[in-house]
Amino acid sequence: MQVLAHPDDFVPTYTRLKANERKNKAMLEAIDNVKRQLENSNLPLGAHHKRDTIPKYYIVRYDLQSLYHFDMPDAHRLMYTIRKSLSEGKEALFLELLSHDEYNKRFGYFKKKSH
Repeated sequence: MQVLAHPDDFVPTYTRLKANERKNKAMLEAIDNVKRQLENSNLPLGAHHKRDTIPKYYIVRYDLQSLYHFDMPDAHRLMYTIRKSLSEGKEALFLELLSHDEYNKRFGYFKKKSH
């Protein structure tokens, strides 16, 4: 499966990580590992989000039908989709890399207040 990166949402984040490779080594290695796993598979990997749980943000912004995520270092989530490709049959598209808090906000999860 071919693996691509969204030019407006994922590539700038990846470029920032690459700017300080020493500090971001674990994250960069994890992204490369996910990419290799997807390239060598015909099946999606990671957690699958059911259609009715996909935030409207993703449906509207990316016009997607499926959404997956990988748990990454430092509680980040690598969000991606699988779509049909004319040349490869299927391709994975990395959408964005979210922190735990960003992920919770995007999906409408909130922290419980302590008493």
